[in-house]
Amino acid sequence: MSPIAPAEPTVLSVPEELTRTQEERQTIVHCTVRDAAQTGFMLIRIWPSTFLIQSNGTRKKMLWFEQIAPYPHWLPVLVPHTFTLIFEGLDRDCTMFDLVEEIPQEGGFCVEGIQRNALDVYRVEM
Repeated sequence: MSPIAPAEPTVLSVPEELTRTQEERQTIVHCTVRDAAQTGFMLIRIWPSTFLIQSNGTRKKMLWFEQIAPYPHWLPVLVPHTFTLIFEGLDRDCTMFDLVEEIPQEGGFCVEGIQRNALDVYRVEM
């Protein structure tokens, strides 16, 4: 018997868009609502005008939320309650940012001076 010659490798042409990788970054903020003066239920909602504002003024928009109602709806929750907000990724040189809900009435929340961490996952209390 004669030895079998190895087959020549076949090189497939891969479209350029399939070979490029694009890094997707997100910033996750777990928010806990506490109201020492209130026990039981309260109503919460999130406005689409909620941003992470980096120390250089750059705004990162909210992409997704969980366990909270979108404006104009309300969600009744038992206090304390934790909900999650997902934002665009922070710039690589960002070291500090604020979480700001900009609304045309009183009651919007603001958490200032959040220190950046390596995971870009944060827990804040309101």
